[in-house]
Amino acid sequence: MDNEKDPKASNPLDLYLQDLIVDKDPLIREIEFLTNHHGRPFLGPQGGMLLAILALMNKSRRVYEWTGAYGYSTLWLTKVLPSDSQYFIGTIADENLRLISNYLKRAGLQARARIEITDGPNHFAGLEGTFDLVVLDLQQERSKISSWLDVLPKKLSRGGLVVSLGNLPAGVGTTQNKNLSLSSVEMYNHRMFNDPKFVSSMLSISEGVLVSYRTDAET
Repeated sequence: MDNEKDPKASNPLDLYLQDLIVDKDPLIREIEFLTNHHGRPFLGPQGGMLLAILALMNKSRRVYEWTGAYGYSTLWLTKVLPSDSQYFIGTIADENLRLISNYLKRAGLQARARIEITDGPNHFAGLEGTFDLVVLDLQQERSKISSWLDVLPKKLSRGGLVVSLGNLPAGVGTTQNKNLSLSSVEMYNHRMFNDPKFVSSMLSISEGVLVSYRTDAET
């Protein structure tokens, strides 16, 4: 499995970048294989390394992730977070919870994260305190994107980061078709780019990764 290539990395640039990643963690490779096998949206090794670097640079201690994936981004993050960090994970279904919990246990990192099935933004808003890093898989539960926009400024600490996944609109670096839910992603992009409380940049990794930096202390 370690020698398998991401089938979506079909051009020379993607293949070159994929080969640069030195982390050969068999669990990460296993999740990669499972995700590709099921045809699910995939962050990929470049995206995983990006999350790890951002968490390290930001010295993240309190992290919240909203995901419908199998644990790929979760494992990348959990491996680099300090042992005294607080990592909350909200997911959408029993199967996702089972898979993520299983991979964390096999990696010996289950004590580093608290995972539960939640409704997303309401759960996040109800948690005590603010967060240094928030990771949103916007390829899941797109109908709740406007609710995330309402709570993010209040729950993200000054200097904190929001990393949202799956943010490219239809026809622009994504295989997905135009529909109302994808239009909500475009709305999220425009709101974050025009909100004076954030400085944002879009990266063309895995159908779009939007990184937003919280600039002020006002809530």
